[in-house]
Amino acid sequence: MKKLFFLCFIFLLTGCNFAAKSDDQPLYMGSNKVIDQTKADEAKQIILSMEEVIAVKAVEFEEDIFVAAQVKQFDRFFLDQIRKKAHEKIKKRYPETQVHVSTDKKVFLELEKLEEEIYHNKIKKAEIKKKWKKIEDFMKG
Repeated sequence: MKKLFFLCFIFLLTGCNFAAKSDDQPLYMGSNKVIDQTKADEAKQIILSMEEVIAVKAVEFEEDIFVAAQVKQFDRFFLDQIRKKAHEKIKKRYPETQVHVSTDKKVFLELEKLEEEIYHNKIKKAEIKKKWKKIEDFMKG
């Protein structure tokens, strides 16, 4: 009986410790980032609501939002329409912002890297500008 009580007590303490640790850090820390990514996060949610899209990466810098989406295999036949639809949805939400939408895999991967670096504060604003230009070049050509 004592062993059972002791094990229950240990499980209770262990469970409380895990709950306390998970509450320490908020999910979104916009104010601690080099650049606030609120618009980019909302743009991602807008694009993810489209049934053709399976994954989205987005980064916001100055007055621009770059968005890269991965599309379901069958829907790759309609990439122009999907990009146009995504652009219109984001532009409707943020009319004052320059919106750039891509379905290119290379742009998706570059935005994914940049997004991670910004989220984890591993990049400075000057470096962001360099990478931003590089991604912009990928989108153009």
